[in-house]
This record gives sequence, C-alpha cells and structure tokens, in this order.
Amino acid sequence: MNDSLLLTEFRRIVEFPDKDFLKLMPLIEMIDVKKNEYLFKEGDISRKVYFIEKGCLRQYLINSNGEERNIYFKVENGWCSELVSFLNNTPTELNLQALEDSKLLAINQKNWIYTVTNIAPFTMYFIKAQQETNYMLKKRLGEATIETPEEKYIRFLNEEPQLLLRLPLFQIAAYLGMTPETLSRVRKKIVAK
Repeated sequence: MNDSLLLTEFRRIVEFPDKDFLKLMPLIEMIDVKKNEYLFKEGDISRKVYFIEKGCLRQYLINSNGEERNIYFKVENGWCSELVSFLNNTPTELNLQALEDSKLLAINQKNWIYTVTNIAPFTMYFIKAQQETNYMLKKRLGEATIETPEEKYIRFLNEEPQLLLRLPLFQIAAYLGMTPETLSRVRKKIVAK
C-alpha cells in the first residue's frame, strides 16, 4: 500500500495531520482487481468506497435501449463508489468496472461511518471532494446538452488527454454520448483540419 498517494490526495484539499492519517490507515484494505472485473453491478448494493492507487475504473449505466453510457472514468488518485447505495443500503442502478488491472484502497461502510464521525480532516476532505465531483458532473452535463460531437471530443482531448491512450475508442464514445461511428467521423474531421 502506498500511503503517500492517499495522504497527498487528502492534503491536496485539506490540512491532514499525520496523527489522523495513522488512525485512518488500519480501517482501509488493499484490493487487487483484474481487468474487466466488476466492483458492483446494477441491482447490487455498493459496499465500499474505493481509492485508485493504480489502474482505471469506469462507472456506467445501461439506458432503456440497452446501451452503455459511461458516466466517468477514474484513474490514479481518484475515488469511486455509489454513495446513495453505499450509505442507504439500497440497490444501485450503476455499474463499476475495472478497465485495467487495478490496485485499490477500500473502506467499508462501518469504517467509513466511524471515520467521518471521528476523524475531522477526513470529513472535511470528503465534503470538499464531493463538491468538486458535483461541480464536474454538472458542468459536464451542461456542456453535453449544448455541444456538438466535435466540441465534446475536443473538450475530452483538452481535459483528459491521458485517457485517450488508455481507453478503447468505443468506451470514449459511450462517455461522450455518441456512437463509435460518429466518434470515428469526428476524429477524421479534426485530423483533416
């Protein structure tokens, strides 16, 4: 377990004393996940919150037409879960899948509740990190409703260029809300410019 990655992430957002970090570490477990393995599927209850030390995960849903729509990809130093399911013990409509062999740090519900109740820097970190995530998702949703396919792809290239090297194009298309054929046409158009 690489404690420094997690501590660096905490300190990116809040002051996180070493003594509090030492209280947190015994509550976290290390998990190795193979490529294409699921952490939860639609209908499951999300039992853990995950921090990615190494690898890439995607969270997605399946729409009424049976098409997969990627909500987001998370790579190193990112968090993944489905908090509504996790906190309320209710089935999720989402899926969380590893797109690469991944090393994760996981915290279960009992330990998470203890941590947010007893380790104030962790609580502040999660509040602020959740605000960042909510802003990002709202921004992306707003942009997606007004952007052309070409604008969506250009935004993706500007905001997440590292994912282009790590993900198959059909996954990127599902994230951008277009078919792989449309993405192919958009890419050819951009290259031709």
